[in-house]
Amino acid sequence: MDVAVGGSAGADVPVDVVVWRAPGPASVPEAAARYAELRSSPLGAFEPSVAAFVRELRRTSPDPGSAVSWDEALTVGTDAVIVHVVWPGRRRVLELVALLAAEHGLVCYEPARQVAMS
Repeated sequence: MDVAVGGSAGADVPVDVVVWRAPGPASVPEAAARYAELRSSPLGAFEPSVAAFVRELRRTSPDPGSAVSWDEALTVGTDAVIVHVVWPGRRRVLELVALLAAEHGLVCYEPARQVAMS
């Protein structure tokens, strides 16, 4: 699993991370296409492993000092979630999302850096 999440962008720049169920690791082109599809699709019901990921993610605190909650930062689709990482501690949040996604057998994709993690 690749969980390297640094990057050259400033720590206060919001980024998206996409999480979904896939039969295996995704290539960057596959992940980019899935991200584009999710950005334009309507919201829907949870796929079970995505639902478990969201439940566990919501039990954590993205940034105890921030008024922004997970509810405001998650766009949930039929079988995927876009996590809008808007907190200054972006690296810690990205690592948490990647770790929980891996525990639930989900793929993560960070479009800003074009990094697929699984």
